Amino acid sequence: MRGVVALAGIALFAATAGAAEPAYPDKPITFVSAFAPGATNDTLTRLVARGVATALHTSEVVENRAGANGIVGTQYVARAKPDGYTLLTANSASHGINPSLYPDIPYNALKDFQGISMMASVPLAIAASASLPVSNLKELVAYGAAHPGKLGFATSGIGGTGHLTGEAFKFASHLDMVHVPYKGDALAVTDTMAGQVPLCIVALSAVTPMLASGKIKLLAVASAKRLPLLPEVPTIDESGFPGMEFSQWFAIVAPSGTPAPVVDKLNLAIKGIIESDAAKTSIAALGAVPVYTTPAQTQAFIEAEIERFGAIIAKLHLQLR
Repeated sequence: MRGVVALAGIALFAATAGAAEPAYPDKPITFVSAFAPGATNDTLTRLVARGVATALHTSEVVENRAGANGIVGTQYVARAKPDGYTLLTANSASHGINPSLYPDIPYNALKDFQGISMMASVPLAIAASASLPVSNLKELVAYGAAHPGKLGFATSGIGGTGHLTGEAFKFASHLDMVHVPYKGDALAVTDTMAGQVPLCIVALSAVTPMLASGKIKLLAVASAKRLPLLPEVPTIDESGFPGMEFSQWFAIVAPSGTPAPVVDKLNLAIKGIIESDAAKTSIAALGAVPVYTTPAQTQAFIEAEIERFGAIIAKLHLQLR
């Protein structure tokens, strides 16, 4: 009789424990974008958030926690409960550049996060105001040599991928260029079109919609090879500056310690979204390339990017405080 009572107690405990851990998800999932609304980071976050919520039969909340080149929002998620209900759109700044550019960064891009999946990648581009009398990088270098101190390049802000691309190009070309940081690619492109600044180095997706205006022109793209969308635009590499491959990439990550079954469930949902025709069309419209990866591949990619950007930053002797 005593054994029967004991077995009954175990069964009751198991039932109670099971009831204490409801199936994931049983409440809204918060997706944090560490950059301003309207940017590619924000647009992709909302696209994937809607898809994940639909796939997992829940609702989504998108929070923009912008500031300090993504540090504010990234730190917030690093400190969140690792239960799958607070996720971050990591990118090439937050999880590639920042760890080496800022010596006292308040989060560890690898130890504090678990990668879930990549979402997309957008190559960087060097564009010029229509009023600048150059049509390619060779002419740009010649113009810069003849007009020292006259070239400024606009980017989405200090420490962003555009900033790093510009500094790397300055180093390779020996151009005397001044960095002009803006709060986002859109503003950088707008002022370049207006002739307020001669150049901008931004995500390709920010400048392609403006080419039809005739007020801005593409000089080169920072991709490995020419893009099918713009076959006439050369790469920086083939323009005489090898090794200049830079892109803005975007991934969904969770706080470290998030249960593996939750990570796998989210990854499967994101896979379905990224590989759907509707998402491919929407992502392509942003000038981006859809990218899906497993959690292990995502983590390995981020680690490799931190190492790659770290080597570039050390070579350029860049550091911000």
